[in-house]
Amino acid sequence: MAAHGYVTHAESSRRFAWALFLLYVLSFELIGTAALTLFLMIFDPEHNVFTDPLGYMLRYGLAIALLSVLMFRHLYRGHAKAVAGALDVQVVTRAEEPRFVTIAEQSCTALGVRFPRFGIIETPEPNALTVGEGPSAGLMVATRGLLDRLDDDELAAVFAHEASHIRQGDTRILAINHALMRTAVSWQLNNPLRIEQYKQLLLLIFLPPMLILLLAGGMVTMLSLALARFARRGIKLSRDHVADGEAVRVTHFPEALLSALRKVGGRGAFIGSRRYEGLLFDGPADHEGGTHPALQERFKWIAELGGALMGDSRVRRDTRAPNRPRFGVQAPAARPAARTLYPIDGEGRPLKQPPTPTLRLFALRFTDPEAYRQWQDATVAWWEWRSSDRRNLFGIKPKMVIPVAAVCVFSVIFWWPSDNDSGRIADTFGPAAFARVMAAMNSGPFCTGPSYPDGLCPGYNYSPAQIEAKRRHAEVAASRPRSDGPPDSGSTFLMSLFIVASLFIGICRPSLAKRLSGVVDATPEQLGA
Repeated sequence: MAAHGYVTHAESSRRFAWALFLLYVLSFELIGTAALTLFLMIFDPEHNVFTDPLGYMLRYGLAIALLSVLMFRHLYRGHAKAVAGALDVQVVTRAEEPRFVTIAEQSCTALGVRFPRFGIIETPEPNALTVGEGPSAGLMVATRGLLDRLDDDELAAVFAHEASHIRQGDTRILAINHALMRTAVSWQLNNPLRIEQYKQLLLLIFLPPMLILLLAGGMVTMLSLALARFARRGIKLSRDHVADGEAVRVTHFPEALLSALRKVGGRGAFIGSRRYEGLLFDGPADHEGGTHPALQERFKWIAELGGALMGDSRVRRDTRAPNRPRFGVQAPAARPAARTLYPIDGEGRPLKQPPTPTLRLFALRFTDPEAYRQWQDATVAWWEWRSSDRRNLFGIKPKMVIPVAAVCVFSVIFWWPSDNDSGRIADTFGPAAFARVMAAMNSGPFCTGPSYPDGLCPGYNYSPAQIEAKRRHAEVAASRPRSDGPPDSGSTFLMSLFIVASLFIGICRPSLAKRLSGVVDATPEQLGA
């Protein structure tokens, strides 16, 4: 596969990074809009996105955009920390690993890259990876197997390849992809506006406007996940060709890079590495579902690019020594076995669904940060691997499509007005009707009859806002043609009944409430007990 030159690739990476950032802000805006919909319907029905889009954008949309930038910065700069925690990377210094750090720093200097931190994964499989950039957010990692198998020239070629990824902006794109996926998964996990279980279908019958809200919430979830997967598919195969070319350019030793690839190629997979295969020096090829070019393509490209530099007479550097402590440096103590609260398979897939977020789980962030990190990583991994759900555009699983369609048809028949006014049925199912119901509920007691044309009850102290809401409600009711269809107060009554029933179940039958909402409880060990 032909690769672009360095300048072209770096410029393309910068443009793609900006495009992904804008997509992130857009995705966050959609998520924020969906998340605020119910809240605004209840507490600020006059400024939700359905009744007043411009007012919503001025009052809430700009704040969400600012929050998205802050969240993006936090996730972007935390990419290295997330990878280090998931792969059990141990950050090392020159005193602890002089050979590794010296060669890696020389490679970074040759490419004009600021020194990242350096780390080691104690696994016998040979591989390397780079994440982030700079001394605070960057990390260059080698496995113990890589350091033991490769001589100094081979290591220099590998680390030059990794440093090139920093220089040409590849690690920036992968960090943005991490931010997109984390945000999408977080919304998938915490989105209350989605159809997941059969019990939720009763809600669609009692509260028709919830049908549109749930379908829109599911669509936003699927769109955010689609954007994250689009970013992952946008990782170009040519990035490894360009990095190989840069490694040959700065080392002038193509044989070292070729021999390193022969020693590492196809042998670098270790536990958990599949989730981060885009970061690895050696990972699955594109025809295997990965984001790397095939090894034979890389061999051919390096041979064509560095053919004039190849020679058999060059002496290879090799300073590998038995692993014994140097004079004045204390040998590292044996590390205790790490807790594994969420077992995974060989490719990093969690074996069981992680527990549903609760206040006790969130409290682990302060009382047991390691348990909280493991729960977060397991949650993200669980949803990243769930591509086999085959959900449709609205986020509905195949087994739920027919029941949802049946309930939709039943709801339309049940709520169809006697005068066959299609405008009324559209108004009944529209989210704006939900906003009016909530505005009516928040406007105080409502008295009906010829003695109360404005809907105000004598003796009740209404606020000015409630009086204005009553006036608007009376005007809307007066402007509607009278019909024999369901009364306008039906939705309000059913809404009140549903809220009371939900509170009763939540207080008196918490176990039933958990089953209805699909809650997965955490074990005492996962809660740090």
